[in-house]
Amino acid sequence: MRKEVAILALLACASPALAQLNATHGTGPKRVDPRRNVPVLPQMDCERLAANAERWVLDYCREVDFSTQSNWARLYGNPRPSRTVLDVPELGTAEARRTGVSCSEGRVIAKVGNAWVQPLDHELNYLRCRPTVRRPGISIGQ
Repeated sequence: MRKEVAILALLACASPALAQLNATHGTGPKRVDPRRNVPVLPQMDCERLAANAERWVLDYCREVDFSTQSNWARLYGNPRPSRTVLDVPELGTAEARRTGVSCSEGRVIAKVGNAWVQPLDHELNYLRCRPTVRRPGISIGQ
């Protein structure tokens, strides 16, 4: 009789303790998709817009693009963009996989180990980019 009472008492005390242990596990941190970790800021395709224009039109377009991105970043409380614009392969291309550096949403990202980092310039502004190698277009049903 004493053994049965002891086992019942042990089970009654152990179940709340096990419930507390299971509640602390959780699901863990969510994985971050590097294409979705930043709000999309409006970008101008100055090379296409000023293709047949004078050089000053291209320079003016790039300055307006920088100003717009800088103002949106300040409005959202995000890091400011750098004036430097690099030519980097687009995320998902073979060239980007080979080098570990890619262009995602107009921002340079680099693969370091198992994580993505966003390189900064000397003023701690994030580096902007133009994709040099674009992902191949796919079409459904052809």
